[in-house]
Amino acid sequence: MGLPPQVSSATGLYLVTFSKIASCLVYLLNGELDLPYSFWLGAWATFGSVIGMWLTNLYMRMSGRQSIIVWVLVFMFAISVIAIPVLGGLSIKQEMDLGKDIFKFNTICEK
Repeated sequence: MGLPPQVSSATGLYLVTFSKIASCLVYLLNGELDLPYSFWLGAWATFGSVIGMWLTNLYMRMSGRQSIIVWVLVFMFAISVIAIPVLGGLSIKQEMDLGKDIFKFNTICEK
């Protein structure tokens, strides 16, 4: 018998949170973390999350269905599937136009 879905979901979110805290700590210790920008971004992300959750709960109470969550996830996934290759390809093309050898391997220690 497996774990209930809530336990496995909470465990996954705990691991993601732990890894994000660890990576932020590494950047902070290396002096590469821009704290004012981090706080600015964090404040807007929190504000957007609260407003989004409030509007989603309002819609679910009015309609009685939870399908809005699935459709938002489908929409975000579709945008990602299109945007990531397009923007990545444009970035690679720009680097090639500047004469950068995109197939060259660099050492890890090189800055």
